[in-house]
Amino acid sequence: MNKKELLNKIENFVVDKNYAAARKLVRNDLKRTGTKFEYYFYMGFASTDAMERLKNFEKAIEIEPDNLDAIINLANAKDEMGDYDSAIEGYNLALEKDVNNALVYNNRGFSYFHKGEYENALNDYNKAIMLSPKLKIAQYNKDELLRLLKDDENFQEIIQNSEESNLDYRYYFNLGIQEANQGNINEAMLAYNKVIGLKPDFAPVYMFIGILEFQKENYDKAYEYYSKSIDIDSKMTDAYFNRAQIVFATKTDDKRKLEAALKDLQMAVELDNKFIDAYYSMAVIYKNLGEYKPAIEMLDKILEIDEQSVNARALKKLLIKKYLN
Repeated sequence: MNKKELLNKIENFVVDKNYAAARKLVRNDLKRTGTKFEYYFYMGFASTDAMERLKNFEKAIEIEPDNLDAIINLANAKDEMGDYDSAIEGYNLALEKDVNNALVYNNRGFSYFHKGEYENALNDYNKAIMLSPKLKIAQYNKDELLRLLKDDENFQEIIQNSEESNLDYRYYFNLGIQEANQGNINEAMLAYNKVIGLKPDFAPVYMFIGILEFQKENYDKAYEYYSKSIDIDSKMTDAYFNRAQIVFATKTDDKRKLEAALKDLQMAVELDNKFIDAYYSMAVIYKNLGEYKPAIEMLDKILEIDEQSVNARALKKLLIKKYLN
């Protein structure tokens, strides 16, 4: 089996708690085919002894000090060993590299909880839930902490502030994204509408509603929501791009609509001059308008950014062969 298959197999064994089989693969196969970092990282991953996990992740970190997964797992091992201050330092480092990592906030909150720093713990659980509203472990940890504190007068204000944090528009926005990613369209729409009720000038939520309407083939509504997003924030790159995609979904040959889509795509690449998908969409629209040289110019821009772009190279070859010879 190739290395990717081997790593997947090791990870599956760990998920199934078949640690002996995972360690055997690491020792017998990964040691031979993988890197030194991978060997120590996966040995830590498959270890059942906390000290052994700690030592393996420390060795992995020595080899790749900036590896986020290794940083997080080393911090987890330190928490398990009761070295909560070092664990928190590790989680802080992880958050410097990925400030939106909900699981890291949850884990740091758990270390604060172990230290008896309940306000810090609650704040971290709230951040985790804000970023990932369906992260069950963070909600469980928060509920357990609130149960512990509910009768303590010293924490009543903290608890009240925590409950108010659930009303934040960002919570509902992230919830909507998670629901949509799981195919729960109605639930996503309810969450997005909560965002609008709390912060009606939040441009991204209109774009994401537009995406839902687009998926339901309600193209007129999708256009309206993308436009609303752009009206609020003229730098919504993805909203310009998404609005332009409606001409492809509707298979229109209306010249005015195609030219309007081109303008949207021009705005998208003005905001992000390495937006390959936008350049490619422009090339296709130029082709559909019979403007082959501008189409090739767009494809050349893609190849300047990514010379390995198969789609751009293939379309350029087709245009030259079929229309320009």
